[in-house]
Amino acid sequence: MSNLKPIRLSVLTVLFLCLTVALTSCSKKDVVSDEPIMSGGVDSGGDAGYAAGGSSESIAAGGGGSSALQAIFFDYDAYNIRGDARSALEANADWLRQNPSSTIQIEGHCDERGTIEYNLALGEKRAAAVRKYLQRLGIDASRISTISYGEERPASSGTGESAWSANRRAEFVVLSQ
Repeated sequence: MSNLKPIRLSVLTVLFLCLTVALTSCSKKDVVSDEPIMSGGVDSGGDAGYAAGGSSESIAAGGGGSSALQAIFFDYDAYNIRGDARSALEANADWLRQNPSSTIQIEGHCDERGTIEYNLALGEKRAAAVRKYLQRLGIDASRISTISYGEERPASSGTGESAWSANRRAEFVVLSQ
């Protein structure tokens, strides 16, 4: 019976350490990043179209502007292309085929849930998935750059599923025509 006491103490110590690690690793970090994550074939010069009100044109769902490019939306914590987004991406690919000198930037966005780092990575995965889908539709990768804004540029303020679902998106910015 005296041999069981050290084993119980060791098991309890290990459980306590595991619980401590699990609880501290799930907290939201307050890290602020000045730069969005970028990748892709075209050097877009960052977000100059937003900052300077330049010629870049952001096309949201339901669109404003002269282009037919449409935003697409994602499920919670996912970056796979949904069935309802495929027709929008096919229409976007048609527009790119009709405008062969145009280059675009795909912006990946997330809702407010998750850490800043996680949302930046998820936004990048969303933009990359859209880029890959457009490539499969025959659009040259050199015409497409990607950027992630994570949760930093919400389309809808507030909380709740209606706001969150509007923020889980990929938007298109025409860089050149």
